[in-house]
Amino acid sequence: MDAAGRALPIDPASDRRLARAQTLRAALGDPDPGVRASASRALERIESRSDVEHLVARLADEDKLVRLSAVYGLGSLADPAGLPALVSALRDPIEDIRAAAVRTLGDLRDASVIDAVVESLDDPSSLVRRHAIEALGRIGDRRAAPVLRTLLSAPDLEIVRETLRALGACRDAEAEPEIARRLEHPDPSVRAAAVEALGQLD
Repeated sequence: MDAAGRALPIDPASDRRLARAQTLRAALGDPDPGVRASASRALERIESRSDVEHLVARLADEDKLVRLSAVYGLGSLADPAGLPALVSALRDPIEDIRAAAVRTLGDLRDASVIDAVVESLDDPSSLVRRHAIEALGRIGDRRAAPVLRTLLSAPDLEIVRETLRALGACRDAEAEPEIARRLEHPDPSVRAAAVEALGQLD
């Protein structure tokens, strides 16, 4: 029953998961230590999936702070099952949530989300764009390098600095001429980022 006394809808998948968890908890008492260890790992996976589903549901909440905490919660769980929800959060109408989602995807370092993170480079928010560049650097996949190289001529110096760092993290040797050219940049912070990037290239 809910708060109004109405019967809640039955979720067959949830019922099956609960029954499975009970079975696994019983297996924790098995006399064999190998069986107990396997039951413990299986139980952790089931409980993690349940947590992911709970946080994914919270991403649909009307309250910005609830959605924001769900993004950070999915990042903390670091469960690949939460990746599609984080990718969807990149289209949230609230800038802070999009920024948190792309930053979280970078922290998770899963190369499967590169295309979605690259799309965030076109976000209207400069904050989201900067976090997207940082995320591509954390993921460190060279497939992102050609797109990153196009940002080296951006008028925003912070974008240029983050792009240089990301290219270094991607170890894209083909970007070396473009990076080296920034050693002549009038801004010392850009020159420093270029030096840092050159030191990371293969």
